[in-house]
Amino acid sequence: MKRLLLILILTFSFQTLAKADDVRDFQIEGMSIGDSLLDFFSKEEIDKFYNYDHLPSDMKFRIAEIYNGKEKNMSNYSGMQLYYKPKDINFILHSVTGGTFCSTEIECKNLYEEIKEDLLKSFPKGKEEIHTPIDDPTGKSKSTYYGIELDNGSIYVTYQDWSKNVEWKDNVNVEVSTKDVDKWNRNNFGLGFN
Repeated sequence: MKRLLLILILTFSFQTLAKADDVRDFQIEGMSIGDSLLDFFSKEEIDKFYNYDHLPSDMKFRIAEIYNGKEKNMSNYSGMQLYYKPKDINFILHSVTGGTFCSTEIECKNLYEEIKEDLLKSFPKGKEEIHTPIDDPTGKSKSTYYGIELDNGSIYVTYQDWSKNVEWKDNVNVEVSTKDVDKWNRNNFGLGFN
């Protein structure tokens, strides 16, 4: 477990945290905001990524999902979500998230707490919040996240504690996003609030 955490933090380019105030300074599986997906995949591969185009949104951004061992061999994550603009022929990244599934609730809690504590050393002004995800109509799931606002974006570490009422496994995610993506997500994917 400690080895996984160390690799996770190194992959997250934690060594730059002390001096970084730009979301483009951080990497997840070698990818940073501002990079082109074409540096990692062909256009044909990108077009085959699972995406959420079928869900309601204004399509300002496309959310693509890739999985370890399928589209990319990942060092530390079970999967990744990548945000880019659908009409951008350069496929520039605006958000990168790495997610790890946990075997137990304790494993997830410990991983989340260790990453959060390390972030607190460099970013003591972060904020922790707990929400009930709308994906669980029973309201028994819990999403805990620690967020850091930077000049041009944010970093979030999230622990998803899913109830037995949903099909998903508990996980810990590390997300780096631009302010534009943050605003879009908070605005119900560009559709406004219900």
